Amino acid sequence: MAAIDRETEKSRRQEKIFRTAARVLCNLGYEKASLRDIAEATHMTKAGLYYYFKSKEDLLYQLLDGYMDELIKGIREIHTQVEDPREFLQEAIRFQVGMYHRDSTRSKLIIHDENCLSGAYYRKLKDKQREYISYWSNGLERLCRKESIELDYLSVYVNFLVGICNWIYQWYNARGDVKPDDLAERIFTFFLYGITGERASV
Repeated sequence: MAAIDRETEKSRRQEKIFRTAARVLCNLGYEKASLRDIAEATHMTKAGLYYYFKSKEDLLYQLLDGYMDELIKGIREIHTQVEDPREFLQEAIRFQVGMYHRDSTRSKLIIHDENCLSGAYYRKLKDKQREYISYWSNGLERLCRKESIELDYLSVYVNFLVGICNWIYQWYNARGDVKPDDLAERIFTFFLYGITGERASV
């Protein structure tokens, strides 16, 4: 029981450290933020931080790798549970917007600072991003087949859609009149029909 309590406390403390470190990296930028900045924000010594990660790059990787794991887990569950492709895309958009709403810090980090990773860190993260995108590609492809929609370059439209969802951090305020679920529905409607509300072959 004591061992379980120690592991629980370790996990709780690690989560708090990583949450604070993510905020520091996001606010200052990866290049400008130092381990000293992170140590001060977490009320720890630099030596104490090395118990949780090997370097600043390792910290960034762990933050973004964990974020991608959550994205993949969520999109995989939607893919498994939702058969209709139209509903799948609606739920995928709602999930992506919701992730930003729940975790805006790592949502911003993965857009701005993923290229600060190198070597195996970078390759592993990109592999997970490709896996995540594959679910969106599959969903959009199935929708096109079902509704006889012609798209010349599927990957362009997939990345366009995911990009719309990701870059809301530049302007979206969840405390405003448009709530996350409403925003997700508007993104889906705009992507599928545009502002005219008319469907056309591309």
